[in-house]
Amino acid sequence: LVPEGPQPMSGRTLPQKPSLETGPIHAMNMVKNTLFCRGCIRRLLVVIAINFAAVSSFMFYKFLLRQPSVTPTTRIPSNSPPRESLRVATWNLRVPFPPDLDRNLSWVERRQTVASAIAKWRPHLLALQEDCYFMTDDLMNAQTSRGKLSDIYDRYGLFNRNGESYPTSKWPDNAFSTIVGKDGEHNSIWYDKKRFKAIKNVTFWLSRTPNIAGSSFDEVTGRVVNCVLLHDRLCIATRDHTKNDVQCTNIMYCSTHFPAGNATRQLWSVDTLSQMFFEFQHDLTTDATNDKLLMMVSGDFNSAPGSDTHNAMIRSGFVDSRHVSQESKPIHAYRNTTNDWYGGKDAVIDYVWIYLGRQHGLPKSYFLPSNVEVVSVRHVKITCCNSRLNSGSFSFEGTASDHLMVITDFSLI
Repeated sequence: LVPEGPQPMSGRTLPQKPSLETGPIHAMNMVKNTLFCRGCIRRLLVVIAINFAAVSSFMFYKFLLRQPSVTPTTRIPSNSPPRESLRVATWNLRVPFPPDLDRNLSWVERRQTVASAIAKWRPHLLALQEDCYFMTDDLMNAQTSRGKLSDIYDRYGLFNRNGESYPTSKWPDNAFSTIVGKDGEHNSIWYDKKRFKAIKNVTFWLSRTPNIAGSSFDEVTGRVVNCVLLHDRLCIATRDHTKNDVQCTNIMYCSTHFPAGNATRQLWSVDTLSQMFFEFQHDLTTDATNDKLLMMVSGDFNSAPGSDTHNAMIRSGFVDSRHVSQESKPIHAYRNTTNDWYGGKDAVIDYVWIYLGRQHGLPKSYFLPSNVEVVSVRHVKITCCNSRLNSGSFSFEGTASDHLMVITDFSLI
């Protein structure tokens, strides 16, 4: 391409407009005067060829002058679609217990620190465990550096004991803590309401009868799994959906809390979780939509990497986000996700699991869909309350919970 205007190009001569001397009139005169000349046909063909070449050159030159100029600094846009960041977190908040009062770690003393940590790290999606209704209500109404959390997040989570949304007199007494009365765990999902639009809410229980509220594998409490299927408003706003190859990623995000200290119940829980996710994946991917699907379950699984429960999750088609992180860190390089307040052994027991499907349930098959990348996984310790204890066998630093916040950063196409 050349700049606009008939500017001369270095080392070249611009094509000249054909004159009448080589134009059509001259050609006709040549035909009349030489029609009976010896070799006239050959001369006529030569003249026609010269005339055609001259006219073609002139027309091509005019075409070039009509084209826009392109300077060497012009950037040609990439054919690759833009990537979007997604921050996902899970955090066991710890149900308040009477002994915590003596450590200056009551919920009243911790709640502002918890709210401030959520505002600071600002996950787009947050899965909570041991979150009584009054606790999440306190957090939603807390003032932080970003304002009230209720201005940022919407939440969904049914009570583990009976599947209700709001506290009522029908709620049973908490089986573990006398402080919380009839309240208890909700395993709620928080989502950035400006970024995401909720498509549907889903709840089931880790039990032989997952659709029966409050059920479990013979425990005194229900083992609830709360999920939200979300549509990404950011993708909707930034993509050209007139193109057939543009797809957004719908996200199904779930929160749960596995039984502690009973490997058999944990393995049964894996079976129920896997079966429900298998059915959800089938239903959601056979729906008439062009959107992609990312399915995740997060929470406190009360099992360490390498345990029977951990391996069962992998065989069932789930992948630990740490295993596919671009950091390429071995699992033992991550700090523990617990900070026991009473000297118990700490371990990695909190996870953000990505569901790939049963056909991918082998360690060697750790790969993600082309539209998803795990950038990093962090275990964030939130100190709190100026609470410290040093003894001969136990050193304690107060934290906002006895679990760390696990933060996973994704990149989506």
